[in-house]
Amino acid sequence: MREKLLDAAEELVQSRGLNGVTFQDLADAVGLRKPSVFHHIRNKEELASALIERCSSKHGPQYASVVESEFSAPEKLRRVAEIFEKGLKKGRPCLLAAIGTGIESLSASSTQELREAANDAIGRFAEIFKQGRQENSLTFEGTPADAAMSFFAMLQGLQTLCRASGDTRAFKKAAASYIDSIET
Repeated sequence: MREKLLDAAEELVQSRGLNGVTFQDLADAVGLRKPSVFHHIRNKEELASALIERCSSKHGPQYASVVESEFSAPEKLRRVAEIFEKGLKKGRPCLLAAIGTGIESLSASSTQELREAANDAIGRFAEIFKQGRQENSLTFEGTPADAAMSFFAMLQGLQTLCRASGDTRAFKKAAASYIDSIET
């Protein structure tokens, strides 16, 4: 039942943000009474922590397979962007961004977990930028980590803008424009 609750929580948090989800929402989503939810997830801190861990274990390997592939750096960036685009089209934007919208209400330990997960993603993406600099296929200012953070933020921001405008098709064009602008 905990996995079912986390599935529902993930979907709800991605659509509403962490602070927009109540334990009653979780109970309704899986057909439980609210007190029964607390048997599986004690509080919002535990929920946030479990979702952050899920994000790392669910999406981390997906990104890692792109990073470790034999593609050129620009192609790897396109493939990462495709993962974000698919999430957007399914109504499932970046979970870290969705949790981050409620960072003010998280404890110091949950905030640290969120930061570590974000830094892990940035570290993965930095490998692509490092490769791009080495193979002379990408041009960017600053360090690979700086470029990776910008790329990650751009993808998250694009998801938000496309959701707000109701035009998910704009994502692909905008992401491609960014990648094309740094490809040599």
